[in-house]
Amino acid sequence: MTTFKSALGVCGLSQQEAAEFLSVSLGSVKDWCRGKSAPPLGVWAQLANLYSQIEDAADYASARLDADLMDRRVLNNIEADNGADPLPGGASSAAGAMALLLAIKDIEEM
Repeated sequence: MTTFKSALGVCGLSQQEAAEFLSVSLGSVKDWCRGKSAPPLGVWAQLANLYSQIEDAADYASARLDADLMDRRVLNNIEADNGADPLPGGASSAAGAMALLLAIKDIEEM
């Protein structure tokens, strides 16, 4: 698996969502995922900024989650967003998963 494809997974983006978010063709994204060509530095910068937004959304949400009291069925469908600038595609699900993991880690450390 290429680093680019892994980065998309970490950001919760499908290849189609990545193409839309990055304003590039789906073919370019597929080539980058396969390692046929390397994405420009500007693309990496956009993903880095998105990841930072996901981290911020996860931090915000984890501080408000009480995973100990939640219905276990709800834990599979948590989404988080930073409010002002909505996260694209599946990034809100990635932020939700990160928020849940952070909240559970906080419970375990108590």
